[in-house]
Amino acid sequence: MRRLPRAFGDRSSPFLGTLILFAGLIATLVAIWGAGSIKRGEIDLGQYMVRHLRYTYAEIVALDGLLAAASMAPTDPRTERLVADAADRFHVRLEMLTALSRGPMVDEGTAFAPLACDLMDGLDRLVGAGAPLDEALLADLRGISADLVRATNDYTRGIEAEIDEALRLQAAETSSAWLGVVGSVLMLLVLSMLSIGLFSRNRSIVSQLQTASGRDSLTGTANRRGFTEWAHGMSQASSAPAHAVMVFDLDRFKAVNDRLGHPAGDAILKAAAAWLREEFGADGVVARWGGDEFVVATRIGRGGVADVCARLDARRVRPVTVDVGAEVVPIAFSCGVAVWPADAPTIEEAITCADAALYAVKEAGRGSTMVFTPGLMTKRRHVEALRDGLARALDEHELFLEFQPQVDVLRGTVVAAEALVRWRCGRTGRIVPPGEFIAIAEQSGQIATLDRFVLEEACATAARWREAGLRLRVAVNVSPHSFRSSVLAREVAGTLARWGLAPEDLEIEITEGVLLAECDQVGESLAALSALGVRLALDDFGTGYSNIAYLVRLEPDLLKIDRSFLVEGDRETRASVLQGVLRLAEALGAETLVEGIETREQLRFAMAAGCSLAQGFHFARPMAGDAIPGFCRDFARPVRGEGTCPTTDAAPVALAS
Repeated sequence: MRRLPRAFGDRSSPFLGTLILFAGLIATLVAIWGAGSIKRGEIDLGQYMVRHLRYTYAEIVALDGLLAAASMAPTDPRTERLVADAADRFHVRLEMLTALSRGPMVDEGTAFAPLACDLMDGLDRLVGAGAPLDEALLADLRGISADLVRATNDYTRGIEAEIDEALRLQAAETSSAWLGVVGSVLMLLVLSMLSIGLFSRNRSIVSQLQTASGRDSLTGTANRRGFTEWAHGMSQASSAPAHAVMVFDLDRFKAVNDRLGHPAGDAILKAAAAWLREEFGADGVVARWGGDEFVVATRIGRGGVADVCARLDARRVRPVTVDVGAEVVPIAFSCGVAVWPADAPTIEEAITCADAALYAVKEAGRGSTMVFTPGLMTKRRHVEALRDGLARALDEHELFLEFQPQVDVLRGTVVAAEALVRWRCGRTGRIVPPGEFIAIAEQSGQIATLDRFVLEEACATAARWREAGLRLRVAVNVSPHSFRSSVLAREVAGTLARWGLAPEDLEIEITEGVLLAECDQVGESLAALSALGVRLALDDFGTGYSNIAYLVRLEPDLLKIDRSFLVEGDRETRASVLQGVLRLAEALGAETLVEGIETREQLRFAMAAGCSLAQGFHFARPMAGDAIPGFCRDFARPVRGEGTCPTTDAAPVALAS
């Protein structure tokens, strides 16, 4: 057997010793070069730029909407003030973009800069001229703002394409770095024990790189990738202990972030992450899942999941607070908890279970903790199925309207009909109750499309009634979410014009929740609708928390009194309360209508109290729009023929028993 040369172990061989050290040095340099080639500078700069552009895009879109609204009321001094404030904000945004080293204001060849300058100059001229605003100049500025929206979108897409290319190059560089690291490891293993020491150092560098790639850059917690790697390692363990898997959502984070700014929002996220790491990080992992959502997995001790919930309740009583300069903000949260592997065989499935519990917490009003039970998953799947089905229903025309008449029992006439949306599922044929899908539409963001559908169909039906010789007011329920849109009044006006209806032919029903919304746009939408001439009705009056000051400012045309006034309490108390509501309505200059009349006795009670307008099953159940003209004729016929009230003395043909 051939022996190795003694020179490899001979200290007298400086050449071989130097060769070993030199090889080790080369291997080290290769590893360091490979690790150092993984850079994020360009990507971070691009993401910073995209963030600026998104703020800019949102501001320009808001300005475009304001200009559109201003064109509807150019003589109103408030419109001039709103435009002036928007112009100031837009000027500040352009100054910020101009100060950047690169961007749409400084890059050559972009359409953004000249359009932005033209828009700014035009706004200065518009505001400088004062009220009333120059309508011709307003029209020009709307065209410029629309072009600027497109230019901003195009520039943003270009930056995002550059980021994608940088990520691709980074992936290629990372692959090259790995080849260098592996080569250095092989060289160190072959050459000497000294190289083995250097190899350990390289392994440490690689470990740090792996850790960095699984970290959230803002909070320092794990990100989704880091959590997934931890979960994979935990699932491979032969005897992993039970873990509580928690999904956290910071309550009202978006409102605070919008009100105080993104730096304040970042400070809140960092403080929340620090608390979670301090509380649960030692026995598990904390990850920022995205936005204001965190996922935590922590080992369960002897106290079980009840101990985890107790710790959360204690923190809810004494919340972590963040000083954001303008104020001190407490960190409030909602949390869903599941146990792995008791509730799910994998940690990923346990997250789904915890998320179902969190969904139930949000549905109940936020601000609490809920532990997963199997029934929650069944409910969550049902909700998800309804949400997916509703999206299909909007596309495949499965929604339709029915109308319930509103009658004047003293005159024996039908004065209006309320539009009620219905959903017949095309796959099952089942009529899905509105109570099931309206809330889901609001949560999923589909409510705006649903409101537009109801408004369009209701006005189209009212137009057909007019063609049949019946001029009847149509009442439409509008979600509180739609009142937060700056284009609601414009959409209503456009729909009325499209079907040839007058504003007084439409009555929009709102709930008391609209009045309580802390949003300036809600007040502006209500004022715009009132100025348009559309009637406003306050639905389910008496079931919420209406403030008299809100009612005075709203000046509703109609108060719809909830049926609970007819059935709850003794008769004398009910009569006194109902008469008090009637006096309040009279002071506001509003009519009153009693909802939910189901029996002749309830009708007599309402009429004795002084109510003449009513709605309910006693008169008719909701019906197809084409059936309304016939119902109106049948309802009025007994009055003409007998001279009696059709609802108290002689039941008409069309009444429900």
